[in-house]
Formats: sequence, structure tokens, C-alpha cells
Amino acid sequence: IPVEQAVRDDLYQDDPVSWAEDFLDVHLWSKQRQVLESVFNNRRTVVRSCHSAGKTFIAAVAVLAFAYLKRPCKIITTAPTWYQVTDLLWSEIRRLYRDRLLPKGFQGEVLTTRLRLSADHFATGISPNESVNFQGFHSENILVICDEAPGVARDVLEGAESLMASGNAHMLWIGNPTIPSGHFYDAFRLDNWARIAISAYDTPNFSGEAVPSGLENVLISKGWVEEKRLEWGEDSALFDSRILGVFPDSTDEQLISLQAVESAVLRRVRPDGEVVMGVDVARFGSDETVIIVRQGDQVLDIQSRNQTDMMEICGLVQDTRTRFSVDRVQVDEIGLGAGVIDRLREMGVEAVGVNSARKAAESDKYFNLRTELWFMIKEWVDHGSLPDYPKLTEDLSAPQYSFTSRGQYRLEGKDDIKKRIGRSTDFGDALAIALYQPPPKPVYKMRKVRGI
Repeated sequence: IPVEQAVRDDLYQDDPVSWAEDFLDVHLWSKQRQVLESVFNNRRTVVRSCHSAGKTFIAAVAVLAFAYLKRPCKIITTAPTWYQVTDLLWSEIRRLYRDRLLPKGFQGEVLTTRLRLSADHFATGISPNESVNFQGFHSENILVICDEAPGVARDVLEGAESLMASGNAHMLWIGNPTIPSGHFYDAFRLDNWARIAISAYDTPNFSGEAVPSGLENVLISKGWVEEKRLEWGEDSALFDSRILGVFPDSTDEQLISLQAVESAVLRRVRPDGEVVMGVDVARFGSDETVIIVRQGDQVLDIQSRNQTDMMEICGLVQDTRTRFSVDRVQVDEIGLGAGVIDRLREMGVEAVGVNSARKAAESDKYFNLRTELWFMIKEWVDHGSLPDYPKLTEDLSAPQYSFTSRGQYRLEGKDDIKKRIGRSTDFGDALAIALYQPPPKPVYKMRKVRGI
């Protein structure tokens, strides 16, 4: 970098907004200025935004400002898909560099997803498919940007998190608040994040904030908001997320809303009826074996164990069964659960096996028993009472559903849920097993045979 440029840039070290306005020739409206200042002044910044508020644009501005004001530095960006990396965020970066910085003599080499100032000073966009792609980046200054962050896989974010070990490391997550669970949602509940919210009503077309002519045409408009208000309704999840920039109670595809689960936590009911135990047996790794005891509409107890062998699980079941006078023990019989059932029966416990992959009782309505059981949870939560147990709350509000070609409900796959929330829904599955109603045992009648 030429000496005269370095001196010139030093004048802007604590003022990235002025640098962007002077050298990129852009006008940043108030919330965009707040985002850019936060990226430089805070280690972690998370932004939930309405549609068409210029969030990807300000992320591109942050990349260029950090690249030229922090020397040396490495900037790593990602998004849920490679298309979003190359054709959205990096399209803005390439345009701003070629149209604004290059004519002013700023040195650097820009490629499809890379801006190179030197071998140890660059910005790059990386594939969202593998967390290992984040390894090996070390620099005096680091910036990590996750565009459309709610859709970025948990393992990718964990890989990005490894870069925050650097002394002057900064991170920006930005996106629409589409899902009221997972990493993006959690960031807005943690004090170590600088949290910024952008509603349509904060933008210049609604607030009356003065902006240059033409800028109002690229921001969310009053006409579009009114169209969507009539189309979606003000109480819809889409209106919450895309207009208000707030997390919806549920997405259109979310099975159980966060609000419904939290209402069940506050609800008090009288335990009544038989006491049923549901046991979801961990299969491997970080999964947990979870035991839930339910009496009627009340969850009485939750226990969990990690990496526990079958004999310990059987002992825990026996102890819990005695303490709560359990009438029926129900166990997930897929995988290791089959061994647990065999041992319990050997011990004299009438354990009921639950195979969630089997056909649903209402097979014309539900894709499989697992889907049917989770829809039972959905109905139960509306009148049941839950303990204040964060993992259970997150589990119940996480799964989404779709439809098969036959019109059956189909619950989101376990692996897909795990990618989003970072773990299996062991606690939710245990409640599903506790709600299972075994079919009545067949009654056999003796038939009289002639002549006998």
C-alpha cells in the first residue's frame, strides 16, 4: 500500500463510516452506520433485519473497510449456500472495489470470492459445506462474516468460532429472523453480542430519514409492506420476520411454536391418571439418554445421561420406576433401545417398545409413527404442563414439517434438525415416547367346534 494512502487511511482508523462515505462514495443510513461501527467496536455483532434493508450491502462495506483500515488482516465470509457467497455478498464486494476503490488508486487484486492485498492480507469467501474450511487462518486482525446467518449450519459456525481466539477478532452475523430457535436466535439472548434490530419502520421510507435521491428505491417500500400486510396478515410469521424483523412465534412450517411451549411451562395442572415413562436411548457420541415421566397432562420428572451403557440405563429406569410408581415403561426400540427392552423384560418389567419408523395409526394422515407422535405433542402442549427445562423447550420448538406427494404430514428428518440446532432432539423424542398409546391387546374368543 503506498505510503500516502497509509497515512490517509490512518486518519480513518476509528471512523469506518467516514472512510466508506469518502472512498466508496456511498450513503449509509442510520442503522447501516450503527452496524458498521459495531463491527469495528465490538467483538461480536448480530443483526436481525427485515427484507430489503441493505443488510448484505453493509456487510460488503464492512469487508472493504476492515480490509483497508486493519493491517494486516484476514477476513472470512460464508453463507448458507455457495450461490449466496459468490453472487450476493461477493457480487457487492467486487462491484464496490472495481467501481469505487480501483479508480482511486487502491491496490489489490479481486477475484470471484477473494480480495488480495498481500499474501497475509486478504478477504475470502469460503464454502459453507465443510467446517474444516475455517482452519488455518491466523492474523493480527480477523473478521468473520456470516451472511444470512440463520441458515448457516451449526458445524460451520463452530468452525468459524475457532477463529475468534485471535486477540483482535471480530464477528458479524446478519440475516432475517426466520426461525425462533438455533444459533442466530440464541445470540439475541446472550450479553456477549452487540444486538441490532432493523424493522421496516426503521428504514428511511418509513422514518422520514433524509437520504439521497434514488436510495429510497432500493429499500423496502410502503407499497410492498401494505401488499404483504394484506396477503400475509399482521399476525403471520412472515410479517414478523420479513417486515418487523422479529423472530416469529413459529414459521409457517414449524410444528410447535415457541410461544406454545413457553405457555406450557407457565401452565399448572393437576397430575391425573396413569404414570408413564418415556425412554429415548442414546445411540452414539454426544446424544443423550433421556427419561421423562408423565402423569396425564403433567411432566413429573426429566433425567438425562451421556455415554451410559445399557446396564446403567436399566438401573436408572428401575430406580425411577420405583420412585414415581410408574404404571408403564415405554422405550425407543430402535438401535440400542432394543437391548434395554430385552434386559428390562428379563428383570420383570413389562417394557413397551416404540419404533417410530413404523407405520402411523392414521397412515393416511401421517408419514410414519414419529410424525404422528410429534403431532400428539403439538396437541398435548396446548393443555399440558412442562417444567422449565431449556433443552426440552428448544427441542419442542425446533422441528418443522412438510407434506409427502400423498398429502401426508412428514416431520423434518433428525439429521436436518441436528444441523440447525447442533444436537439431536433427545428430550423431545422422550416426551413423544411418553405420549405413545399402545394399541389394545387383541381379545381371543374360544370357538366351539362341532362334535366336541
